[in-house]
Amino acid sequence: MIMLKQKAILKAVISLLKIQYEATKFYTDEIIEGYKQPCFFVKMIKQRSTETKNTNSNSLSIALTYFADTAANKQLAFLDVEDTVGELFGNGFNAGARYLHVKSIAAERIGENRDILQMIIDTDYFDSTGYDGDAGYDLMQELNVNIK
Repeated sequence: MIMLKQKAILKAVISLLKIQYEATKFYTDEIIEGYKQPCFFVKMIKQRSTETKNTNSNSLSIALTYFADTAANKQLAFLDVEDTVGELFGNGFNAGARYLHVKSIAAERIGENRDILQMIIDTDYFDSTGYDGDAGYDLMQELNVNIK
């Protein structure tokens, strides 16, 4: 099992969205001003737990924040985005050489005027810890046991 990098997941998410929204801008969360609408902000929040010396269990939330065109009917634009994201990510998606199953997709309106759509895509997956048991460790060749 190979370790799945977050950059590969981010690239896969944006690539899927660009299929449907080729004229839309995509940003990460460090841009706070000067962005052009319509646009998506994409942020990932990962929680990792070590299961064994070889395996990690990961929970990943992908936050898609959508700002509609200022001239658009926001209600209709948001409904279209919710439907499209559901179609693109509903069952899961490919990220590099891996397939991630989607547990849930939630949507809500945020912002002072509730004029921003935020969707959270949740997925769980296992990957490697990167542990290599043969890397520089002496392996026991013979074990002698005396039982009395």
